[in-house]
Amino acid sequence: MLKLTLTGLIALTIAHGILAPESEAVSEGSNLTLTIEGVETLEGKVMIALFNSEAGYDGGDLYEAVQVRAYDHQVQYQFSHLDPGQYALKIFHDVDGDGELDTNLMGIPSEPVVFSNNAPMRFGPASWNDAQFEIVAGENTHSVRF
Repeated sequence: MLKLTLTGLIALTIAHGILAPESEAVSEGSNLTLTIEGVETLEGKVMIALFNSEAGYDGGDLYEAVQVRAYDHQVQYQFSHLDPGQYALKIFHDVDGDGELDTNLMGIPSEPVVFSNNAPMRFGPASWNDAQFEIVAGENTHSVRF
């Protein structure tokens, strides 16, 4: 069972979306190609949660969640049909494949975690203000590194 620490909340939020995504169909729109570099091992899966609001990012509903295998120590994934606006990502590498973000006794993640903009963790998940980025009409790219 996951502890409800700040880092546990990241895993709970991501796992909830992966097990029961709540994405709604949107009109054709923008695409986002996400590149995640620095994947140390090809074991497990990389869990990606995309948010389109601060409320969602801070524990509400996520926009879309996926789990992707890493190849050649990186991940590329394309989100399609996004509406232009502000978005943010929470990502962790579930190395042991148990579907949860593992943490140490202090609640600090023991599996790799990264947020959009490579926003820093400061006593918990990166803030929406640090992690948000803009999606504009057409093709968009975003890169992060574990």
